[in-house]
Amino acid sequence: MLKPSVNLKLGIPLLFIAFWASAVALYGGAQLVKQDEVASADNGGGAVGGGAGPTIVTVVAQNLSFNVETITANAGQEVTVTLDNQDAGVLHNIAFYTDRSAAQLIAGGELFAGAASETVSFTAPASPGTLFFKCDAHPDQMNGAFVVQ
Repeated sequence: MLKPSVNLKLGIPLLFIAFWASAVALYGGAQLVKQDEVASADNGGGAVGGGAGPTIVTVVAQNLSFNVETITANAGQEVTVTLDNQDAGVLHNIAFYTDRSAAQLIAGGELFAGAASETVSFTAPASPGTLFFKCDAHPDQMNGAFVVQ
């Protein structure tokens, strides 16, 4: 009968330890990168935009939700919103309306399948107020406030 060598006895447990330690480190690193991406797109409060000059925003559509709840723009300023649709084969758009009834469109893009991105550019209304944006295909899950200040 063959006796396992010392290398084999120690090698297999060390292999499993190294594998799990690497997996934990990779997962932790991925979470840090993900947090940095959300923080840069989200400004920490769920709102993006609203700085001096034109508002330029990228909104991510993924898992039937937007990554932001509020987009802020200055009254009368140019607004450029790029929708990054990461839901492969799923139709999304982003459209801006005067209120939740969605009766009066301010600006909006056509529905398009992901994974792809499209850009909508328009001038924010001249009067401050809280307006509305949504995905026309999934209005109950994908919507938010468009704040004009």
